[in-house]
Amino acid sequence: MRILIIAVGKRTEHWISLFAALADQPGTELTVYAADVSALTARALHDLASDQKHFRYHVVPHLLGEDRTGHMASVMFHPGSARRLLSRRPDVVHIIGEAAYLSTRQAIRLRNRYWPGVPVTLYAAQNVVMRLPFPFPILERRTYRAVDHAFPITPSALRVLRTKGYRGPATIVPLGVDTDRFTPREAPRTHPFTVGFVGRLEPHKGIGDLLRAAERVDCDLLVVGDGSLRGEVERAASDRPGRVELRPWADHAELPALMNRMNVLALPSVEIVQRNLVPWIGIPLREQFGRVLVEAMACEIPVVGSDTGDIPHVIGPSGLVFPAGDADALADRLGQIRDDPALARRLAASGLSRAREEFSWRRIAEALHCAWQRLATPAGRLRPGRPPDCPPAPAYHRQDRIERSPE
Repeated sequence: MRILIIAVGKRTEHWISLFAALADQPGTELTVYAADVSALTARALHDLASDQKHFRYHVVPHLLGEDRTGHMASVMFHPGSARRLLSRRPDVVHIIGEAAYLSTRQAIRLRNRYWPGVPVTLYAAQNVVMRLPFPFPILERRTYRAVDHAFPITPSALRVLRTKGYRGPATIVPLGVDTDRFTPREAPRTHPFTVGFVGRLEPHKGIGDLLRAAERVDCDLLVVGDGSLRGEVERAASDRPGRVELRPWADHAELPALMNRMNVLALPSVEIVQRNLVPWIGIPLREQFGRVLVEAMACEIPVVGSDTGDIPHVIGPSGLVFPAGDADALADRLGQIRDDPALARRLAASGLSRAREEFSWRRIAEALHCAWQRLATPAGRLRPGRPPDCPPAPAYHRQDRIERSPE
């Protein structure tokens, strides 16, 4: 089976592990067609193609990149760049991008023109209903009519799809973690109690709350990432020499070792309103998943997150949650884990089990591959439900695994 995945966006490094797991599925040829990706992503795609004979990729020129507009919805593939795909007809086209993206519309037009009848599936992560300017709502409605199956990453994302008018079948498939790469540290952590953060240093990540909470708990802080608030972290490092460390972006080969220096990982995100697409349209920015949480869980590290977006849903019973924007409450949760070793061990063990059973990219790849096989078979496209040979869905999304909107 030939799978064509179309993706845009700089923050796509974590997809490499899924691509590797998909390319390992029996009888699969995987091609990734991408634009406006980061240098880390481009290098990782090259390395995967060198190691995996059933994987191909094309990083192509783009128009209206995210750097120019501030939003991935504006990214467009350069005209004519898809010619290199035309020699190999896919069995399924999977789009990593929201329904309203310009690149999503281009992908569907490509399918309509060159491979009519090939099923299209769509990734969906938006967990808030946004009012988008013209022409994005029109593109969104056209996408919903063209998509054969949607893969929202959380129940919240599924609700947004339904609210916006998608009526087709949907399977909730979460983001995942490479449980072969993100593994527990063998030796116990003996260094000073260290709180970790991995992500963009931007206002919606709650960086200020994290810095204040770490100072109140009087713990070490390891920050991995970059962004507009880098200066705040550097000032904190200057004020607390030897206690605050800032590391630049790390690829997935380096990140597990950095995480294994942490005693707890914190994700103190807050909800903000963006106005970078057009100034008169406010776009709520709410944490859609919190992928670093499941990576920390796979390393057997306790996690603490705010109650914004889908963070509580991802943490489940395997971590502590606090009210977003409350630095004192964050400090309290961090202090609980530092001062109660039994609690820390229980959360770490629960998180490790949750990561392996519910968020493994290998299991997620099996579920996606099975759904695509069904779609690629004409009889299967007409038969609802899970065919007998499909693997069971991870517990995370078993309840809503195949969900159809009522007619």
